[in-house]
Amino acid sequence: MNIVEASWSEHQSALQNVRHQVFVVEQSVPAELEWDGNDERAYHWLAFDRDKAIGTVRMLRDGHIGRMAVLASYRRQGVGKELLSKAIRHAKLLNLREAWLHSQEQAIGFYEPFGFEAYGPTFQDAGIPHRSMRLRFREDFILGKDAGKHSVSNLAATAASLVSQSRHQLRIFSASLNPDIYDNETVRSAVSELARLHKSTEIRILVLRPELLAGRGHSLVELQQRLSSSIFLRALPEDQAGQVEEEFLVADSAGLLVSKRSEVNHHWADFSNRPSALNYILQFDLLWNQASEDPRLRRLSL
Repeated sequence: MNIVEASWSEHQSALQNVRHQVFVVEQSVPAELEWDGNDERAYHWLAFDRDKAIGTVRMLRDGHIGRMAVLASYRRQGVGKELLSKAIRHAKLLNLREAWLHSQEQAIGFYEPFGFEAYGPTFQDAGIPHRSMRLRFREDFILGKDAGKHSVSNLAATAASLVSQSRHQLRIFSASLNPDIYDNETVRSAVSELARLHKSTEIRILVLRPELLAGRGHSLVELQQRLSSSIFLRALPEDQAGQVEEEFLVADSAGLLVSKRSEVNHHWADFSNRPSALNYILQFDLLWNQASEDPRLRRLSL
């Protein structure tokens, strides 16, 4: 047996033949579901017995492993394990945070020895029961690389991670700069380092309730007073407050930390979602142009 890294442009016929036999013929998966339009952008591996293609697997660029197929007469001979090992190895080379897949329920035991863990409820895919599984390579998220919306419990740690990885721009919108997040030494230090990184760095902070900040000390506001050439602070007029339903942080036009103002424990982050980040940037900039400096905040550090 020989396994090669394949490409859709060069090996399309062989890849299709194996998958058609296994999924469409054996498992009665509708052809329109099997050919989902993702193959041209995916990584593929093909197993050969001499010149005959006998197995295949693919991985999408976000670490989604799927389309694992081995011809019936070659099963239980280690072909699938070798194919999966190739995909896992490539995911590690790409420094992905995790590899993940949707396993047929009867195949969960095949993936578990590789470190995959099942999570979430059973669901139907092409009429077959499946479970989601993932193999985590690292716990941290990389800005601009690790895509995927996920819930957040430690807001300060997530904010610090986003800020510390930023290199150009930071936008923060918070009603009164939630002290649990922004009056935090780790976050303040990360903002300070970013502000001093280079002359083109720009940090914009927008608040709704400057009177709350003026009544107490706040390390991030005090930092802004010292580094006012790269950190800018404005307050939004009270009559504009009702149009904003979320508080958010946008890092380098890629990473997001978002909280629903009406829901205390509803927080999510995504370290690589440029389209969504752009939407929040447009929202922020619109508000920023309606905002102005507040004299109460200038007095805060005196």
